[in-house]
Amino acid sequence: MKRILFLLATTAAVALASTAVHAADLAAKAYMPPPPPPPAPSWTGFYLGINGGFGGDRNQYPFTVGGIAGTSTLNSSGFFGGGQVGYNWQFAPAWVAGVEADIDDADIQGMPSTTVPGASASFGTRLDWFGTVRGRVGYLVTPNALLYGTGGWAYGHTTSSASATAAGLAAGVSVGKDMNGWTAGAGLEYALTRWLSFKTEYLFVDLGSTTLASGVAAGVPFSLNEKTTVHTVKAGINVKFSSWGGGWGL
Repeated sequence: MKRILFLLATTAAVALASTAVHAADLAAKAYMPPPPPPPAPSWTGFYLGINGGFGGDRNQYPFTVGGIAGTSTLNSSGFFGGGQVGYNWQFAPAWVAGVEADIDDADIQGMPSTTVPGASASFGTRLDWFGTVRGRVGYLVTPNALLYGTGGWAYGHTTSSASATAAGLAAGVSVGKDMNGWTAGAGLEYALTRWLSFKTEYLFVDLGSTTLASGVAAGVPFSLNEKTTVHTVKAGINVKFSSWGGGWGL
């Protein structure tokens, strides 16, 4: 009888000890500290991307013939596409400043033609390519959405040409010009992940004026200039590289 009571007491003690240990384990798990928060999102760092869009405006052709001056205009439009590279610096803490350079191949042109019985003629200008080097300053409306303004230097190349046919004869001339000017605009960039972002952007590009032709014909001095301006709307993708500021934390 004593042996039975001893076995029962031993079993009860072991069960109570096991229950206490299990309860202690549950309590320890219930009070484990939470994991540390993820690093704060940061826009600081280098990035590289591609873009494409549509542009157009009016090509202007100021001219003088003798003492008479005037300006002709042609509407232009077309598509463009290329790439960009830049660097952002986040500060203060919702502001972002940086610099960006881009270059785009383009087919933006105004080239009207006229045809009459026995003759035809065309004249116009094509923007072959253009690029910009710009500063950017923006505000983070959310940690992942950057609203910014931008402006700086613009450059590009245009080809102006004229051709005519009449009575079985044809003649043509083409003039290529490198041009420089300025650009300004605004955009919105959204961080999709810690390394990938999507942006939309508007830029007004003014490439300045250049002389296409000048001289004296039949004793009368003349000149013909070209002024190229383009409104552009584009969309693009940027890939952000690692930097001291870390990723976007997404």
